Amino acid sequence: MQGERLKQVASWLVHGYTASGGVLGFFALLAAVEGSPRQAFLLLMGAFFIDVTDGLLARWARVQVHLPRFSGARVDDAVDVFTYIYVPLFIVVHEGLLPHPAWIVPPLLAGLYAYGQSDMKTDDHFFLGFPSYWNVVALYLFWLQPHPAVAVACVLIPTVLTVVPTRYLYPSRNAFLWKTNFALGGLWLVLVCVLLLQDTPDRRLVLLSLAYPALYMGLSFYADGRVRLRQGRGG
Repeated sequence: MQGERLKQVASWLVHGYTASGGVLGFFALLAAVEGSPRQAFLLLMGAFFIDVTDGLLARWARVQVHLPRFSGARVDDAVDVFTYIYVPLFIVVHEGLLPHPAWIVPPLLAGLYAYGQSDMKTDDHFFLGFPSYWNVVALYLFWLQPHPAVAVACVLIPTVLTVVPTRYLYPSRNAFLWKTNFALGGLWLVLVCVLLLQDTPDRRLVLLSLAYPALYMGLSFYADGRVRLRQGRGG
């Protein structure tokens, strides 16, 4: 009995860890409102790290077994909608990174569409459609501040990709290049945080850091093609 209580405590601690991402997201929003976008993005990167690692902890602690009446997945989705969609897109509008605030409507609706899908995460552990990484899109819009037409394209292209049923790698669960993707993603996160700590980051390093998001997209499209080819042969 004592052992089961300890396992329940461990499960609650994992759920608390998941919920802490929402706390970071709230303070990121406050930082953005107060005109500190770099601090806001640092907090969002903290929430991003929590989101990538909490699933590993949840499976290790077997939270569904020890706390069957509490859904950490629902908490996770609520935090994700806040930290991946609303806060970063608020920063985009607040910092004037789009030519008009109305351009934020398509990515907002796309993000809500993504989380409204019952099969947003497939049985073989992929995201279906662009996985609402608007925190990453917003970060590079903030750093690079491209021409208004390019900025609009940077939000419209992922919006379209959200509704196209293509598989995207789920960093903490995919069997496909899991360790490589996880390690490279960790290095990218460290580099991003180092650049965010600088008042004026080296533009060359910012562009270099884009290599991982580009690799992630390329590997996702490749993995989707492999699955489709295998399914076609199976049919």
